[in-house]
Amino acid sequence: METIKCSVCIHDEVNNINEKMIAGVSVRSLAKEYGLGIMSLQRHRTDHLPKALVKAKELQEIDAADRLLDRVEDLYNKALIIMEKAEADGKYQPAVSAIKEARSSLELIAKMIGQLKTGHTVNITYNQEFIEVRQQIHQALLPYPEARQAVIKALDGEVIDVEHAEVNQT
Repeated sequence: METIKCSVCIHDEVNNINEKMIAGVSVRSLAKEYGLGIMSLQRHRTDHLPKALVKAKELQEIDAADRLLDRVEDLYNKALIIMEKAEADGKYQPAVSAIKEARSSLELIAKMIGQLKTGHTVNITYNQEFIEVRQQIHQALLPYPEARQAVIKALDGEVIDVEHAEVNQT
């Protein structure tokens, strides 16, 4: 029995096709450019696209982020040098400006490495309306102790194995 070979894998330009797929070029564009079928390209992307190329792309992105972080750290260090020189010269206005730049660079570095969260976090645990709703749910589930226990665990953030839980129907 003869096995059918992937028309993309045996194509002379397979490496260029793979790189363009990883870069996000549409299969429709690739089909036109390389004279291949759209379904063949989709199948190739799903089944044959080398994992190493995907990993290489991820590593390139990480490297680019590292280089950006290095540049921001350089800016921070330069701001510190300027601040120290301005302070030593008794020029406090430039020193204050350098402090602001250093702080701004530190903030950016913290965001980049995930040490500083942006946005708002809302904790509803102590919100009166949430407490009342929670009590109402507990009250409504009193006749159903297993369901009540499952809801209490869920509200407390525990993982519940729903697949193996028994359901009592009356």
